[in-house]
Amino acid sequence: MFGMPDHAPLSRVVFDLCRVHPRTVGEHHGLEAPLLYLLERAIASDQGRGSVSGVSGASGVLNLAALELWQQVSASIGENWPGRGDLAQAKTPVISRLETWASSLAGSDEEVYLLEMCHYWRGQIRDLLEPPKEVPLRGISCPTCKQDRILMQDPDGGSVYQPPLLAYLSEDPIRVECRGCTGTWLGTDLQFIGAAAEFTGQLT
Repeated sequence: MFGMPDHAPLSRVVFDLCRVHPRTVGEHHGLEAPLLYLLERAIASDQGRGSVSGVSGASGVLNLAALELWQQVSASIGENWPGRGDLAQAKTPVISRLETWASSLAGSDEEVYLLEMCHYWRGQIRDLLEPPKEVPLRGISCPTCKQDRILMQDPDGGSVYQPPLLAYLSEDPIRVECRGCTGTWLGTDLQFIGAAAEFTGQLT
């Protein structure tokens, strides 16, 4: 079932989590290691990041976010896969356990539950390995227009309140822009934004 990805949603997501798979980022095409493998490697990585082109190198620095996520994923899989409680299978790797679990649920009512879990895990792992480059700064008012939230359109066509300040972490120096009044701050100018301690915490 999992030798090659097919059109079934569950097998596609499990393939990304458990097997080397093709990945496209922008104009770059390549192969990405199994996301569960990258997550486990990230626990002892100084950055905790993987990429399309390879696996992050271990440095001995413990990544607590990666460890917590790994424990959540491996515990959930361990409690639900068909081999639980079988001492002869106690050393079965987490990746193999997930593949076995997914295969056992094919066509059943419980397949949807695992699909939702796998989608969630894939998203959480990708966010950890490749942190968003545009981060809304929650709980901080714009120092110019004083707004602490603005009404924005969501992908479904509705409206939702969002923080006004958005940090562009990929830029050097880091730029923060207010989506309400379009005020902009660069680098050292960021010290003028209120709640400095909370602001700094959100950028690390």
